[in-house]
Amino acid sequence: MGDVYKEEEFYKDEGWPSESFSYCSYIFYTGEETKYGLDYDQFALVVNAEYPYMRLTKKREKFHIPCGGSSQPATDGWFSKLSESERDEQCPKIAWGFAAVFLANLCYDRVQRDYVEQKDRNKLIKEYYSKCFKRYLDCHNGLKYSKIAIEQKELDFLAEHETLICALWEKSTPLKNYPQLFEYASDAETDYENFLHRRKSEIEKINEREKGSTSTEVSGKRVVVQNGEKSVYIEENNGSVTIT
Repeated sequence: MGDVYKEEEFYKDEGWPSESFSYCSYIFYTGEETKYGLDYDQFALVVNAEYPYMRLTKKREKFHIPCGGSSQPATDGWFSKLSESERDEQCPKIAWGFAAVFLANLCYDRVQRDYVEQKDRNKLIKEYYSKCFKRYLDCHNGLKYSKIAIEQKELDFLAEHETLICALWEKSTPLKNYPQLFEYASDAETDYENFLHRRKSEIEKINEREKGSTSTEVSGKRVVVQNGEKSVYIEENNGSVTIT
């Protein structure tokens, strides 16, 4: 996993670190001019942000603002030298979090005249969740966290993540300027939030099963009974341990 940065950290050190863009495969045109004007016709996902977000890109003859279609603005280029508000005026931010990742997953089918998902949505959801959870674990692997079970860490992550995801979606209101894309992203966001609820329920059930385990001593052997169905016998013999 490459370096990721908080949104507010970009361009702080004389243009570094710069945003890294992944341009959407489709160029959209609804036939109706939005508040952004017809020159804005493509999305660019900022992939090295801690929580990805989407910028609108603008046509300038054969090239696109902010960096002519390159994956990264030059640290000494005009875009990097702008203030944050000036950059947002040139290339407005339009969606955050899973909604932004979902939009980047679309392509446009000219025959159907509709957008098509390039990757199965369930797979996209699990990949996004796994990436966020891994980043959380990387930040919570010190010794003070060593006695916390992985299931509890995931529950702690979910409590934090669910709140943040809702906030990022609420922030994505500029996407309403593209009603069809907003509707599709809204459905995908609901699916992601439902996945989080199911995952939380699954982890809580695992914790309940583990709390239901009992431990007793039988004839010098320790017997661990789980759910009243399975027994594990651990016998110590001259420093060796036998498990049956």
